[in-house]
Amino acid sequence: MDAKIVLKKMIEASNKSQRLISVEIGRHPTYIASLLHGGSYPQIDTFTAIAQACGCQVIVRFPEEEQEVDGWNLTSQADAIID
Repeated sequence: MDAKIVLKKMIEASNKSQRLISVEIGRHPTYIASLLHGGSYPQIDTFTAIAQACGCQVIVRFPEEEQEVDGWNLTSQADAIID
């Protein structure tokens, strides 16, 4: 799924305006609008901040094989929640 579609769904579900979310994450009031209509995508920390402002979490689910992230061994049963 495209990141912009996910952003739109999170914003709609939050019942907040794009302007309010922009301000809540410390950006210019038109940041979200320009992000959704422009050609760029947010970095993961910005995407996570937007998700949190919308009342959502970003969860990374790893494939079946074991992965190591920052010294943590994660299996397919483990999710990494980015806060």
